[in-house]
Amino acid sequence: MTSYYRELLAAEAIARRAGKHILRERDLQVRVSLKGPRDLVTNVDRSTEVLIKELLSDAFPDDGILGEEYGNEDGHGQRRWLIDPIDGTQNFAHDVPLFCVSIALQVQGTSVVGVIYDPCRDELFSAATGIGARQDGKPLSTSSCADLSESLLVTGFPTRQDQAFEITLRQFDRLTRRGRGIRRLGSAALDLAYVAAGRLDAFWEYGLNPWDTGAGYLIVTEAGGVVTDVTGSPFSVDSPSILASNGLLHSDLLDLLRSSH
Repeated sequence: MTSYYRELLAAEAIARRAGKHILRERDLQVRVSLKGPRDLVTNVDRSTEVLIKELLSDAFPDDGILGEEYGNEDGHGQRRWLIDPIDGTQNFAHDVPLFCVSIALQVQGTSVVGVIYDPCRDELFSAATGIGARQDGKPLSTSSCADLSESLLVTGFPTRQDQAFEITLRQFDRLTRRGRGIRRLGSAALDLAYVAAGRLDAFWEYGLNPWDTGAGYLIVTEAGGVVTDVTGSPFSVDSPSILASNGLLHSDLLDLLRSSH
């Protein structure tokens, strides 16, 4: 049994509680404001992060916490929780049921617990180092697709229309012509969860934040997948890009992504 089993169970319970809070608050009132021209936030994002932080602080008072809305709270050691209270806020704000709660525990910069909860579908994806990935208690494994022409991929576009945005457009065009299809779900955490579950074969994106990928990259890895940045370098939550795949397609995807720069 992993030494982080207690943390895994706590994170799963907290994610479910946060998901119920999101749905309850959504039915009352959602107020939308802007953090940037293409970057939305709602009152529910903020109240959900407060709830998660309170629950984590009660359970693990010495741990640091980094959340999307309220930033960093230092702990006394090498452990840090990463929180995205609603990953897919634009979807949430437009009543598109593709959003989730993402919670990860990192120890010395490496994720050891990851939980992603989709409250609309009541699906819980989770993993802890060394015990594999699970969806609602059932083992997860990435897909067996080994041919790019048969692959279903997913990506997202940076919120800023900068060089990375233009690169993504070129990559989207090229991979659309090579694969079976590309999806754009609007939630990086769900993209990663779906790769881990074998629903999608690979995901790439630029310009994500630690709370976007901290849980998902561990879940993909524990499900048997491979995660690097788009150059093939080792991935960390501070990397400027991510490529997560079933492993079988990784080399071909790296070649195509790099050649589109």
